[in-house]
Amino acid sequence: MSEVSGTKTAVKKDLDLSLEAPSVYLFTGEICTRAYKLNRFAFDFKDPAVRERFAHDAEALMKDYGLSEREKALVRARDWTALVASGGHHFNVIKIAAAVGESHLHVGAHMCGPSWSEFKRTLPHRVEVMPQELDGGAQS
Repeated sequence: MSEVSGTKTAVKKDLDLSLEAPSVYLFTGEICTRAYKLNRFAFDFKDPAVRERFAHDAEALMKDYGLSEREKALVRARDWTALVASGGHHFNVIKIAAAVGESHLHVGAHMCGPSWSEFKRTLPHRVEVMPQELDGGAQS
């Protein structure tokens, strides 16, 4: 058990905290260049029109950005870890996640391995509800 903000949280003994693969994914200029189309696609999610188009026709959008079949499959699967491992910058991948209603915390949970409910219990401040869950999903 470890003490975090006055509460006790269980620390998984089998959690890999090393700085070696698969715990760490390198992000170099060369890797970023190879994943340019994926990163351009994800980066552009800052534009509401891109998010809207993704919501209505993700396939056409991914095709227009020239994503590979593998990259398209990873986006469809919401495989945040594999997108990062494939050269997607984590800030860009989070933009895609946000467009489908997931936060950076969901991405972190996916990358660490536990379910969302398991992951929430490890946070120093309890997260009981996400904004989209308030008022039946209505955002203010």
